[in-house]
Amino acid sequence: MSNDRPESNGLSRRNLFRATGGSAAAVAIVGLGEGAAQATATQTANVAGLKAVGPHAFTARTVGAEIRGAVSGPIRILPLNRAKFLAGARFDLRVEASRVDPATARIEISVSGPKGPAAILAGEPVRTSNAADSLEVTYRQLSYPYDGDFTVRVRVTSGGNTTEFSVQHEVVLAKTQGRKARNVIFFLGDGMGQGAITGARILSKGITEGKYNGLLEMDQMEARGIISTSGSDSIATDSANSMHAYMTGHKSAVNALGVYESNATDVNKHPRVETMAELLKRSKDMAIGVVTTAEIQDATPAAVMAHTRRRSEYIEIMDQILDPVRTPDVLMGGGMAYLIPQSQKGSKRKDERNLINEFRTKGFAVATNATELQQAVKGRAPEKLLGQFQMSHLNVYLDRAVLKDPKVLGDWKDQPKLTDMTAAALKVLSKKPNGFFLMVEGASIDKQEHPMDGPRALYDTIEFDQAIGLAKKWAAENGEETLIVVCADHNHSMSIVGTHDRRKDQDRPANGVYGEAGFPTYTDGNGDGFPDDPNPEIGLFFGWNNHPDHTDHFLPNPVPVQPSLLDASGKAVPNPAHQPGGELQQGNLPYTETNCVHCVDDVALVASGPGSADFNRFHDNTEVFFSVVNALGLKVPTARQGGKAQDSQAGNAQK
Repeated sequence: MSNDRPESNGLSRRNLFRATGGSAAAVAIVGLGEGAAQATATQTANVAGLKAVGPHAFTARTVGAEIRGAVSGPIRILPLNRAKFLAGARFDLRVEASRVDPATARIEISVSGPKGPAAILAGEPVRTSNAADSLEVTYRQLSYPYDGDFTVRVRVTSGGNTTEFSVQHEVVLAKTQGRKARNVIFFLGDGMGQGAITGARILSKGITEGKYNGLLEMDQMEARGIISTSGSDSIATDSANSMHAYMTGHKSAVNALGVYESNATDVNKHPRVETMAELLKRSKDMAIGVVTTAEIQDATPAAVMAHTRRRSEYIEIMDQILDPVRTPDVLMGGGMAYLIPQSQKGSKRKDERNLINEFRTKGFAVATNATELQQAVKGRAPEKLLGQFQMSHLNVYLDRAVLKDPKVLGDWKDQPKLTDMTAAALKVLSKKPNGFFLMVEGASIDKQEHPMDGPRALYDTIEFDQAIGLAKKWAAENGEETLIVVCADHNHSMSIVGTHDRRKDQDRPANGVYGEAGFPTYTDGNGDGFPDDPNPEIGLFFGWNNHPDHTDHFLPNPVPVQPSLLDASGKAVPNPAHQPGGELQQGNLPYTETNCVHCVDDVALVASGPGSADFNRFHDNTEVFFSVVNALGLKVPTARQGGKAQDSQAGNAQK
């Protein structure tokens, strides 16, 4: 339920610069207006009684806490200063005034651009007051119609005091020169830092006398760049706002998807920015595909299309996915618990809706295991495809394809590989007349780095790389008109330090570094690209630059297990089930953290195909979005003053 104060649209609004079509370059708004009330409650977090907790349990800032190192004033404008926009892309404009009387405060907003006053303030704004001394004004679904530098100026008057503030916005057009991509395949290796890539290359290809016996698919791309990953509220990002940056071109806060963090207390009413799925569907009627080894509602897949301040809003995310403006044509992964009625075993819904049936009524073929997936795309592919292969995340490759422990897999013994899902998605999407955007996530690289499970993370990295190889082959056979991008959303704590030799010793004395490291003895007898045994006599010695207190034998875990648990006082202590009897490793994280956390280090990006040369540089994570739309030469429809639908390129020509 929303804790926002009731929204008010019935404003006494004075247009200072009027324009045709109901848009204005400047407005003045006084108070809350009739019928609006004040909020009396705020949301608080309650973590009492937690024992085993996930790696994202404590990623958010303390409720009500200021951002460390940031300077805040009485006026906040969203989107933020220095935000960059694609001309014609939609966004919400929000002004928050604090230390004011919300009943009488006056907010004046003006927008100017390279042509002078810019009449973008269309429609009636929504007014709220989320604190006793605040007034907020939000315009929905605005856009900048042409390129250039724009300024949003705000003046707030309350109780005889006047305060002013402004932000600068950069608006650009997609580049139209050169060969353009028809399709985009965007591979996201969650948490795939250089340690994961190096380790996967060692395990998959082998190394002899210091030279690799082969290279990964991602090693053999046309362009290579570096990405910085920090968000708007912290140098340390999570998967939500980092993928959000790639999919919108905007910064946001930890846990946020498709929105700017505001003072709204309803997590689903923060100001939105248009996502990649919405933009490409609206502008070019492109098909959209989302494939993941995680839950389909998880941060990375959700960021392609959804809007929420809190990434854990899975029910809300599913409702948004079913909205036609963002529904993908292909959607595959786990997360079935949020699609089936509450009366069914394993459901996490609070109602009897059956979303699988709702997808069927929208024309989706449905597969719930690898066998059904193969049948679904056999012969003529369906127009749309939903794959649901686990109640939660898919099991990792090492468990579902190598060890196959029935206690770990439970009822889900026929889960597809990431290559299977990628191939099925391409078969469906390749039929679409206007091209497609396909996002493929190797989710459990990150999900295994959090609990310090190096072998499981590396097997999933190899699986991810094989899906890249499949896509490269498909692109080469289909006209080479597809841009392939491969990157991580953030770095992680894992590194390869040396080797662990269990032939003569155990625990810490068996770790070899420098000249004592030598080479590991992984073998791939069947040639599938994966080591036959994750625990050879000489394996890798994994290092973790941040970690909780835990015990460690430096050997693979036979089953997935958390390194630490919370005790009754809320402090992380070693999990007795993790490497029992191993040496105690003193942690360096805050005492509530039971898993390793993300790192601030830059990550690598590689790309091939039309437009890939634009990636051959340093990128802020928001710039990845613009490199993708440049590769497509995207022209975005926008409503102009005369009400005539034109594209943003034509708008620029009239300057």
